[in-house]
Amino acid sequence: MGTTIEGYRASVDGVKWFAYFFLKGQVYPKLKRFVPSLLTTPGSITKSWARLIPRTQASTYIVQTLQSQGVVSKYKLLEIWGLDEKYSIQVLLYKISIQ
Repeated sequence: MGTTIEGYRASVDGVKWFAYFFLKGQVYPKLKRFVPSLLTTPGSITKSWARLIPRTQASTYIVQTLQSQGVVSKYKLLEIWGLDEKYSIQVLLYKISIQ
């Protein structure tokens, strides 16, 4: 059963759910104050239609970025941020805001 859980966590769905909790402010509570400023709810990131609507296309970018680095946990995210500055939260939020 451990293999199944790990396989799910590393899948696109696992990354989408991590991104959902990240955008909701549950991974980093300091980000929770920005949730009302989002153009759409964090729940839209888990929907299959998210990439089809312009205002939710940024969520696809988040998922792709997290998946390319295998990020499905806060600890993995911190590890990536510690290794490479280009994955800092400021850069990620800036890239999302210009799309």
